[in-house]
Amino acid sequence: HFGYDVSMHFWKLALNIFFREIRLRGAFNIPSEGPVIFVGAPHANQMLDPLLLSIHVHRETGRHVQFLAAAKSLQRTFVGAFSRLMESIPVVRAFDNAKPGTGTVYLSETDPCLVLGHDTRFTQEFTPRMQIQLGKVVQYAAAEVVEVISDTQLRIKQEFKIANDGSLASTELLRGKESEFRSTDGVGGLEFKTIPYINQQEMYRYVYDRLQHGGSIGIFPEGGSHDRTDLLPLKAGVSLMALGAIAHDPTCQVKIVPVGLSYFHPHKFRSRAVVEFGSAMDVPPELVEMFKQGGSQKREAVSKFLELVYDALKTVTVRAPDYDTLMVCLLNGLGYLQ
Repeated sequence: HFGYDVSMHFWKLALNIFFREIRLRGAFNIPSEGPVIFVGAPHANQMLDPLLLSIHVHRETGRHVQFLAAAKSLQRTFVGAFSRLMESIPVVRAFDNAKPGTGTVYLSETDPCLVLGHDTRFTQEFTPRMQIQLGKVVQYAAAEVVEVISDTQLRIKQEFKIANDGSLASTELLRGKESEFRSTDGVGGLEFKTIPYINQQEMYRYVYDRLQHGGSIGIFPEGGSHDRTDLLPLKAGVSLMALGAIAHDPTCQVKIVPVGLSYFHPHKFRSRAVVEFGSAMDVPPELVEMFKQGGSQKREAVSKFLELVYDALKTVTVRAPDYDTLMVCLLNGLGYLQ
């Protein structure tokens, strides 16, 4: 813990030099004890976001926030050393282990969930629960594989989804791009990648243990960083952590604290930032009971809790054209601008 404390003091000095002002709001909402998951958004910067959140929690309560971090990022020299000091929890991301597939693929004309291949080796390169990801021309649309029928046929769970926002990719868009890449012999198809299935149970067990011992976990549920002002669809991880921790130990009363991060000209020296901690949220016991049932009940519980987290984040997520406008809105009690 000594290394964590030292790094916090160092980064506090560094950020005070870089930023002209860091405005903190809602510090009284930070729990001083007990298990808590800090949920931050929007996730604009892979390095700054966890630093700003951690520094203010540490300054106000002395608590150490352990963030989930991509295992691939931890392999980098500087980022890895920094993450170890911050006691980050490595998470293996399936997309970080993508490999180019053999041949090209296209959709069946009658079934958008049936993927056909040309010169493909599906039986060697895919197993159920893996994902198939298409290229940039179709916005990296991806889908989960449920059945490998042959070397040239496989079935996906549902229609392809666009990777960066989770929306359904238009089947017409995919078919149109297939025809654009049609070769001289009339064979169409798109290049693709194979995405392995990653079992995250070990990571979740570690998180449950930390929460059961009153620890603090930090997560940015949008997944990757982005420069949008709107929130991206949230990943299910925060729901699985909160509901799973209480399902494993009913005495583990986890709190969820939404944290809004707003930057103004973040790439400029002496810019400004606002960090706002929202009201701590309890985990509804009825959702925990649904989670315990497994199957469709578990999926529904995860989805409903994710909606609660999303709504909580909206109360601390501010869209304003500049810092002065934001301050006026906050002073007038308008926490979120449409």
